[in-house]
Amino acid sequence: MNYLVKELRSHSGRTIASISGYIIATLFILLMLSVTGTNQESSTRILKGTGTHFIVYIPSNISCCVSCDSESSNGSLFAEGVNTIMLTKDVMDSIKKIKGVKEVAPYLLYKIYEPKYYGDISLGGVEMNSIATKNNVCAATNLISGKFLSENPDEVVAEESFALAHNLAVGDTLKTYGGKLILAGIVNSGIKPGKADLYAPIDNVRRILRDKLKCISPGFDMNIVLVEVEDARIQNQVLLQLKERMKYLSVSSYNCYQPATDVMKIMENTSALFSILIFIFLIIFSAKTQLTSLMERFREIGILKSLGWSNSKLSHQILLISIFQALVGASIGVLFGFLIILLIDSYHIKLFNLIEFQFKYSSISALLILSLIGGLIAAIFPIVKLYHTRAGEMINNFM
Repeated sequence: MNYLVKELRSHSGRTIASISGYIIATLFILLMLSVTGTNQESSTRILKGTGTHFIVYIPSNISCCVSCDSESSNGSLFAEGVNTIMLTKDVMDSIKKIKGVKEVAPYLLYKIYEPKYYGDISLGGVEMNSIATKNNVCAATNLISGKFLSENPDEVVAEESFALAHNLAVGDTLKTYGGKLILAGIVNSGIKPGKADLYAPIDNVRRILRDKLKCISPGFDMNIVLVEVEDARIQNQVLLQLKERMKYLSVSSYNCYQPATDVMKIMENTSALFSILIFIFLIIFSAKTQLTSLMERFREIGILKSLGWSNSKLSHQILLISIFQALVGASIGVLFGFLIILLIDSYHIKLFNLIEFQFKYSSISALLILSLIGGLIAAIFPIVKLYHTRAGEMINNFM
């Protein structure tokens, strides 16, 4: 230990240069990881929620909604352009138990032919406070005028395309579904599997079908189950489990989860490769710095060997110096990196005005271990040469 301290003091310039190499390499790696890691987290957070929704229903070739006043009604429950049958709450509960399903919600979608509008008008009954509803049907964020869904039994919200086609505005009254419906708001829900012309809370739609249209189909709970999956990367697994357990169900999804999954896989693989290359650079850079420092002392080592120092004792000293410089340099680099990132965050500085720096505490141990490996690698060559070279040759070759 005395030799170690004496060596570091007597060659302070060389020691500082060697430690500085580790500081620079560690600082560079830390800053790069803070940027790439934050960028990947932000991108993954967005992508893993892309397309994580689908609807489930049972197709039918007939209308299951029969009126008491006639043999058949001019309306029907439907999904994806086909008639459907009723689903019970048990079906929804079974889907919810599938691993990877985040949330499920009931949906009651009905269409009725209205001569006044020269076509069908669809009415969707939704559970308003569900993520599955927001992603599969519509949400308050889709509102473009008026107000969103309320408990008022006579109020509905219309899709913008339907309102424009029939020249409707907020406050207008629609004579349909056995009564008068007030247009309270207009939404633009975009492309979603459960899209309808009009929306209302599901209890209101149940009441309209039961009391005004006199539909007598039993168990008027829902004809569609809205499903939200935890992560786009596991949606295929969820769909496979669903089809294995309930083969009679039909599933509709826009499959945008698939490209999102592919992009996340590419990002993860690229990030892993990038991290490996950076770590290799750290090891090579630190090892080269340390090796240069040790080779400059090779003549001194030869002198000590000629004075009777054993190969094992000299190897031990070389190893200690190399490890000490590596760990000190890496520790200072981590500290500098932490202070720099803290300063950047304090002033809210972003790279390209988009990417934030975020200190990665999990990378500290990896950086210290890799710096230690670099120090060990740097010491290997001088130690091997020490054992294979006589003291006289070491002194004469490095005069």
